[in-house]
Amino acid sequence: MDTNIAGVIIGLIVGLTIGVIVISIITLIFRWLWNTTMPDVFGVKSLTFVQALKIMLISTILFGGGTTVMQQSHEAVAEDVATELSD
Repeated sequence: MDTNIAGVIIGLIVGLTIGVIVISIITLIFRWLWNTTMPDVFGVKSLTFVQALKIMLISTILFGGGTTVMQQSHEAVAEDVATELSD
């Protein structure tokens, strides 16, 4: 039983670490795109990492964060599985 709990804890730590790394990379890409485009085109200020993260969080809340795309892909997989099972 202790081995199972240790595995779950290690998995949780690894998953959270990967999540933080992925979010950081996406934020750095967003910040780079913003800072190389927006000041020249619209004359706005450059963003810091934290400001870029906040804008991404706000846009995820306002626009749904791609849940529609994920839902459509799950529906497509479900249809494929149903088709395979019926054949």
